[in-house]
Parts: sequence; C-alpha cells; structure tokens
Amino acid sequence: MPDELKPAREDLVSGAALDGVYATGNLGGEPGGDIVENAELTNMRWNGGQLIGRRFRRLHCRNVVFENCDLSGVIIEESSLSRVEFQECRMSGMVFGGSKIEDVLFSSCKLDLANLRMTKGKRLEFLACDLREADFYGGDFADTRIYDSNLSSANYTQASMDGLRLHGSVLWDLKGASALEGVVISQDQLMDMSVALFADSAISIDDER
Repeated sequence: MPDELKPAREDLVSGAALDGVYATGNLGGEPGGDIVENAELTNMRWNGGQLIGRRFRRLHCRNVVFENCDLSGVIIEESSLSRVEFQECRMSGMVFGGSKIEDVLFSSCKLDLANLRMTKGKRLEFLACDLREADFYGGDFADTRIYDSNLSSANYTQASMDGLRLHGSVLWDLKGASALEGVVISQDQLMDMSVALFADSAISIDDER
C-alpha cells in the first residue's frame, strides 16, 4: 500500500481503474442497477463503502483493504481478488460467482448465507467470522484457515479443501462433511464433526430394534 493515498474522485463504473486512492461511501451506483464490468481496484483503501446489492463482472482487486463496508447481496462474477483484506464488513448473501480469490483475509465479517459455489481460492483466512449457512459447494480452496468462526449449517458438498484448518470454529450441522478429507480440527470439535460425518453418510442411531 502506498504511504499516502489520495481521495477517490472517480465513480466505480464499467472500465474504471482506481489506483492509490482512499474511498468512502458508494462511489456511485444503486442496488440492482447496471452490471459494472471490467473495473479494477489496486493499492486502495475503502472505508464505510455502501455497495448493497450491486453487481460486478470481471472485477479485479489487488492490494485493497475494505473496512466497515456493507457488501450485503453484492454479486461478483468471473472476478479476481488478490492480497485483499475485508475488516468488519457486512457481506450477508454475497455471491462470489465462481471467482478466483487468493491471499485474502476476512476479519470479523458477517458472511452468513454467502455463496462461494464453484469458487477457487488459495491461502484464505477467516477470523472470527459469521459463516452460518455459507455455501462452499464444489469450490476449490487450498490452504484455507477458518478460525473462531461460526460455520453452523455451512455446505461443503463436493468441495476440495486441501489443508483446511478449523480451530475454534462452530461446526454444528455441517453439510457435506465427507468432502473435508484431511481437515485439521481440535479435540473439542470432535463431537460436532462426528455428527456431521454420520449425517453425511446416512448413518442413523436408533437404540430400538
């Protein structure tokens, strides 16, 4: 990140290239408006952004920090995120649309009902995040860390999670737990993981004959 960032003067519209700036607010656009295509954000910090329900295609973010932004319902398709941080952001129901994300940190973010289906990720870290009912179906996530987060009812069906570590996270009612081959958990998570594996294998427990 540059030592000094200048205020953003340009709206986030199709073809925009914002580099080395500090942004606040929504930078133009309305929820559910036109799809923003081929925009690029680099070496940028965005505080308090209001992007609720906006739609992006081929959005490229590199060296970007989002702080206290509301990204609820945002849709990004065919996009790429590299060396990006989300800090205390609201991202409920955000759709990643099969995008590629690498070296991304989510810290104290609300990601309940987030849709990461078919998304490719490397070296991701989720710290103290709300990931209830998040959908990782068919995604490919290598070397991911999800620490001290709530993964209740999250779906990992047909996902590839090589190197996944889940220490401190709530694993109640996980879906597709059999896809988590090689996952590392702590001893106090054994019960929830065992129940999820039993459910995924269609094994039931009944004391009556």
